[in-house]
Amino acid sequence: MSGQRIYAGAVRAFSVAFVAIGLLVLVVTLAGGGGPASLGFFLGLAFVVIGAGRLWAGARMSGGRE
Repeated sequence: MSGQRIYAGAVRAFSVAFVAIGLLVLVVTLAGGGGPASLGFFLGLAFVVIGAGRLWAGARMSGGRE
């Protein structure tokens, strides 16, 4: 396995982890009574957006070469 493939796989794994953590924070915040204006909601949303954005950017940069 080349170093580039290992790096791409690690970036993808961390991006998926960010999305999962963000979704978990959103669920816990909403289940705990927090609304859409709460800090937990914004943090969860930020994690989801950052993780999804990194996945999208990685897919565009690789051009489907993997």
